[in-house]
Amino acid sequence: MKFVLRSITCCLAALSLWGSAATAGQAGAANDANGSWPLAKQLWIQNCMGCHTATGGGIAGKVPPLAHSLGYFEQVPGGREYVMRVPGASNSALSDQQLADVLNWLLTTMNREALPPRFKPYTAAEVAAHRRPAYADVAPRRAALVRELQRRGIRNVAAAY
Repeated sequence: MKFVLRSITCCLAALSLWGSAATAGQAGAANDANGSWPLAKQLWIQNCMGCHTATGGGIAGKVPPLAHSLGYFEQVPGGREYVMRVPGASNSALSDQQLADVLNWLLTTMNREALPPRFKPYTAAEVAAHRRPAYADVAPRRAALVRELQRRGIRNVAAAY
């Protein structure tokens, strides 16, 4: 009986999250009066946090950190497209609007200090135009972007993760 109740509870929770995720896609870039992105944060938790960790710090040697580093890619040519075309973003089940919202939330909450002064938030149209195909050669592309950042004097992004 306990197993059945636990299964029903899990199913109801999953349906609730699924409904919330569907609503997030319809809301599009909806941030509240305090500038937070509650639906984008929920989508981050459901789709990204499992690998990139709750702090966005990644897993050394396996998963790159996103916090305090991803924003620097916005400062070099090709960096913005790279962010949309890494396999985890490009191939995710998120809609184009949801991915734009998650990227904007991630960049404005965990990367504010790394963003260029004239940062332009991602839009669903931009994501739709650039997210596919996913990069098959992520590591060399990232390495080239990191070299360009270093050439520009930005050393806050590690060459290897």
